[in-house]
Amino acid sequence: MAPNRYLVMILLVAAMGLPQCKATREIQRNKEPAAEGSARGEKDEKVKEEIKPSRPELTVLETICLAEDTIKNIMIHGAEALIAFEDEKYEVKITLFVEKDSIIYLSAIYSGFEIIRASVEQNSIKLIDRLNRIVYRTPLNKEYGYQHPVNYRDLQCVVSRYFLCREGAQMLAGSGESVTYDMDETYIKKRIVAEKKDLSLRTFEFYHRKTNEYLMGERTGEGLKIYTNFMIGNIVITARGGTTVYNHDVDVKMEVNEDKYTFIELQ
Repeated sequence: MAPNRYLVMILLVAAMGLPQCKATREIQRNKEPAAEGSARGEKDEKVKEEIKPSRPELTVLETICLAEDTIKNIMIHGAEALIAFEDEKYEVKITLFVEKDSIIYLSAIYSGFEIIRASVEQNSIKLIDRLNRIVYRTPLNKEYGYQHPVNYRDLQCVVSRYFLCREGAQMLAGSGESVTYDMDETYIKKRIVAEKKDLSLRTFEFYHRKTNEYLMGERTGEGLKIYTNFMIGNIVITARGGTTVYNHDVDVKMEVNEDKYTFIELQ
């Protein structure tokens, strides 16, 4: 089955929650975040991430947020997503790469073949349907009319708790074991709830009161479940697994032979 416009959008949404799933995390020893607390060894050896305070007086949360400045990119590979859409289910493997404040890049494998490449930048989304040779482009920030319920900053905060560290001004007074980030905009409710101890994602909600578009998610025993009608119909996504690597440069290739592809502009 060839992917259509809707499956293309679904795969991109599925990737947003992957780094917050319960995954095996790896750090290149020669490029690891300075505050992660792992010992240094051979240049290219990889180890599982063990987050603990780098100084006794620091909490785990403070250590995580101190490490944010050392992280320039995050890559996840080998992740899985189960997608339920219009009485059909799709199982895909996803690689996700995030360059801080720059680009979110996705590659999706379906039945052994790369079917999708996609990128989100500050003001645009670009999706390459490699089977049908179609390139979809749409603005992330609209020039006219109501905005989408999410922007690049929102997606980046969902992608990793390290990026959420910079939103301290939006943190509400927390109670119990969680904290809530209120990033509301005109007509748009934007909330992220995370664990108080380490900012692990619990839930997120982006809802536009005028258009009724939404992107929501919650952590469950099955993984991270995502619910959305953003740019597509109603779908449910369960994302899980994968290996996370920090500060590993990736050559993002989003150019195609214009003579061999059809270009479609979405609004």
